[in-house]
Amino acid sequence: MKWILFTFVSAVLTTASIAKDTALWDGTCRNVTHQLDGYLKLLIQQEGSQISGYISISGWLAGSAEIKGKRDGNTISFVSKDPAGVRIEWSGIVRDDILDGEYTVDPIVSAGLDKQVGEFKVELVDKHQDGIPESEAAFRKLFMLGLESELNAPVQLSDGTMEFGADSIFQAIHPVGTGVSVRVTEIDIDWKENATRKDAKDIRKYTIAYTLYWHGIITPIGWTKMSLTYNANLGQVTEHKIIQSTGTTNREAKDMAFGVGVLIGQAAMEAFLNSK
Repeated sequence: MKWILFTFVSAVLTTASIAKDTALWDGTCRNVTHQLDGYLKLLIQQEGSQISGYISISGWLAGSAEIKGKRDGNTISFVSKDPAGVRIEWSGIVRDDILDGEYTVDPIVSAGLDKQVGEFKVELVDKHQDGIPESEAAFRKLFMLGLESELNAPVQLSDGTMEFGADSIFQAIHPVGTGVSVRVTEIDIDWKENATRKDAKDIRKYTIAYTLYWHGIITPIGWTKMSLTYNANLGQVTEHKIIQSTGTTNREAKDMAFGVGVLIGQAAMEAFLNSK
């Protein structure tokens, strides 16, 4: 089976290079309606009172998408709409580098999606002007967001059908269930000699640790921890492996996971480089 990754996050990362002010936030969210928890990475680009950017939602919640909205004093409000058509309205107040607020998910009757409400809280982890990372630490955080976005992006299968990246990974390594989202938790970068350490083109290779969150039959709410290594000099994923899982994996999971990792890893790296 052939996977084709849709790199819709590239446009967002491109605009980051011309944004007047860029802020990266990290935290959690809770769907109060269905009592489910998730994680947020939020990139906000502000010019005047207008904001744009990207929100990455992971854990047992999904809905990652580009955002548009405004800031009025300490109040920030924006709307996101993911490729599946799920529209979410967000609003919060900034106090001491903490953005705390609520969200509402619009219902989609035809898809069986009810109206949902929730809360979120994120902390400012990096801020810089003109979209240019000021340090290696800032670059790492932005790079992790880019890779997480690509791993969650829509995928077109060889038969023309569509599914999200998390579900494609899940179907390759688990027998029954549905993948919900991917969260990138760690990154280790091996830089080229004399690198600025703030540009993806200076990366020799990198390894990420990530968690795949999913729903199953025997295990209703589960997770699988994995790692992926990409060698930029070779243009290849050299390792993709399952570290630990709360569920049962397919007998062929090891080989299948590597194949999926090769396709997704290459697409993610290419998308990030092309966005610069």
